[in-house]
Amino acid sequence: MATHATDLPVFDRTARKTHQWAMVVLVLAGLVFGGATGAILLAVAGAIMLVGRFWWPADVVRQLVWRALEPAGLLKRDDVHEDHETRRIARVIGGAVWLVAAASILLGNAVLAWILTLPIAAMVVLDASLDFCTLCFLVAQLDRRRILPPA
Repeated sequence: MATHATDLPVFDRTARKTHQWAMVVLVLAGLVFGGATGAILLAVAGAIMLVGRFWWPADVVRQLVWRALEPAGLLKRDDVHEDHETRRIARVIGGAVWLVAAASILLGNAVLAWILTLPIAAMVVLDASLDFCTLCFLVAQLDRRRILPPA
């Protein structure tokens, strides 16, 4: 584990935050619309999160930021030293949960979709607005208490 922030790799925080807010908007719109439209919106968010984690071109929001919004001067790039390993795991978990939630809407269980979706959306909002990565915090606490095996 890095001891100084400058030991961490540099990432574009603007792209991350734009991605996060876009995912929250898609998810909340999906829950509000419900039905097939809601399931599609949730599935799109889940797919962007999950597939985009492993194949960068699938993260259309970050691509939009990098290829259009930042070059046009509409958004300002904010490069910061961050540890993205745990955030990457959170993306996989969140994307998978949102895909399950989309399926639950299609299967007629919108309540389950809300139960699955809202905690993940709340964690994304915390990270987007306060730079508080909930999973990072939990992993750090487990590591501090020596509950996790050494890396």
